[in-house]
Amino acid sequence: MLVERILADVLPNETGAARLQQVGLFTLIYMLQGDDEPVTASRLAGMTGQADTQIGIQLKKLLKVDLIERTKILNKQGRGHAYAISVKYNAKAKRLVEAIEKARIA
Repeated sequence: MLVERILADVLPNETGAARLQQVGLFTLIYMLQGDDEPVTASRLAGMTGQADTQIGIQLKKLLKVDLIERTKILNKQGRGHAYAISVKYNAKAKRLVEAIEKARIA
């Protein structure tokens, strides 16, 4: 019940499928953000087998509800730019992170 309330508060007006995608992507970002390699949309697409456009749509939704943030970085080739994605530590994101951590321990 607690998780349902968190999801309803943090990701309002979304279908169950969209919430599942967004929570899954948020969890993946949270788990990967401590790696040596930055979390980028391309990396997420490669890991999940989803199209870049589908990842982009879900990332825009997470940005809109203020759960993640993007930081401009150099791309792998060092010639252009990409965006490193990370969890934005605010009250909303904190609730999701706490739910994730609680589930990891259980």
